[in-house]
Amino acid sequence: MKKDFFSPASVYIFFQCMTLSIAYLQMDKAMTPFHLKTWGVWIGALASFTSACLLYQWVDFQRNSLQKEPEEDSFEKIRRFYNWKWHFVFAGVTLTLYLVGVFSIIQNVGTLILFSGNPSYWTSPKINYGISAHLFSSAPLVAMLFGVGMFKSVNPFRLSRWISRVIAPSICVLSVCAYPSRTSLFMCVGFLAILFNFLRKRISVLLIAAFLALGISAFVFVASARSQYAGSNSMQSMTMDMAMTMPYRYVANNYWNLDYALNPPTDREIHPFTYGIDFFSGMLDYLRVSGSLKNSFGWDGVFNESVQKIPGYNTTGYLWEVYKDFGLFGCFLVPFLVGLALSVFYARLKRQMTIRRVMLYVMLIYFVGFWFFIAGYKQGIFWVWAVILWAVSTLCDLRPKTLCPGEVDKEQNAESRVAG
Repeated sequence: MKKDFFSPASVYIFFQCMTLSIAYLQMDKAMTPFHLKTWGVWIGALASFTSACLLYQWVDFQRNSLQKEPEEDSFEKIRRFYNWKWHFVFAGVTLTLYLVGVFSIIQNVGTLILFSGNPSYWTSPKINYGISAHLFSSAPLVAMLFGVGMFKSVNPFRLSRWISRVIAPSICVLSVCAYPSRTSLFMCVGFLAILFNFLRKRISVLLIAAFLALGISAFVFVASARSQYAGSNSMQSMTMDMAMTMPYRYVANNYWNLDYALNPPTDREIHPFTYGIDFFSGMLDYLRVSGSLKNSFGWDGVFNESVQKIPGYNTTGYLWEVYKDFGLFGCFLVPFLVGLALSVFYARLKRQMTIRRVMLYVMLIYFVGFWFFIAGYKQGIFWVWAVILWAVSTLCDLRPKTLCPGEVDKEQNAESRVAG
């Protein structure tokens, strides 16, 4: 309870155990007890990820370089050397592109989708928004770029901080109004919450539980607006039972489909083995390579259409993705490697914080938390976001790291005048 919740092992164990326990409430008859093979995969992956984190901590301890809180000069170096002017220029460009995407929605629908007469139609696969879909789905990227500038600990410029504090929450609201999407909403709020944890004040586990309760309410609202899992387009016609079971199915269907896919009926092939090739489909997405491979070999898309115990409830959890790409061996090896890499990244972040490390770690640890729901590395747009975050933070951190005493004084006086 006293340690940072957003360490790799804590996030993985908490969300995997919490969501599986929710699934085992068995509020839907499709959620049957796991087979032995499924338990082996789930427990083995959790043990592999956790053991990798513990292994690195032990090696780190042996080297007498324990993980510590960020030194005060870590924040001070960011305040002095990070080019916030250019950061907000780049953030403004991404905001402009996002608003262009929103404008394309208004051109097609006549208004924001949430306020249209039939949101479920305008958010269905029947409507093709073309390249605009990549723009208006990038609300979390905008929230991240402005969100990191909200905090006084790293940004000394008061005006830009307040502008960021207006834009970042507004994007969360606008993303729901423009195109109701649980994924975008949760990512926007999740990014801002984790940034707050590292740059302002550590978030307690109790507060995280409260966020989850609000998240369930937000889920019901968005799903109601999109008329999902209900037989009527009227929000008022939903029964309380349906409103409560929707969030449950949203979590549980990935678990019952995982069990179904690992133990398929003898008369049905669930999905062909991808030989590890589809693991890289996200980074090759915009090169049209992954689409060609899927068509040639008959592989599913990102929603795994063939893995549906009940039609309409597909699966996107990472464990099934790893299993179909690398088999049982991959279910233990991939979590181990990811846990080891994230532990190294986390330790470096705690010792010497930089804007690049903060933004990339926030994005990565968010996806680890949501691994029960989505394997983010399978979608090209998230790779694009990671490249943009790396490029922006790197370009804005190219100023000299060492200055002579006179230059340091001039730097501090200039920033004091601007901040004041």
